[in-house]
Amino acid sequence: MGVPVRLAEPAALAVLRPGARVDLLVVPAGRTPVEAGLVASGALVLDVVAGDAADGSSALYLALRPDQAQRAVGQPEGSRFAVVVRG
Repeated sequence: MGVPVRLAEPAALAVLRPGARVDLLVVPAGRTPVEAGLVASGALVLDVVAGDAADGSSALYLALRPDQAQRAVGQPEGSRFAVVVRG
């Protein structure tokens, strides 16, 4: 299932390419970065859309299992996503 994710730091999109594997992390709204949680491990990057960060048009499209997709889209408004690129 392909899921669009908007990263807290859109500049990270510059190092990502389709076919890469990433771990998707989330800091729910109102939490400190120390409380980041793992949403998906080894997710496949399907596409990278490097649009305008100011208008939110940049996004990372990830192939996620249904349970992972549900966790990603079910985060409270204002949650911040980050990725760790796997080698």
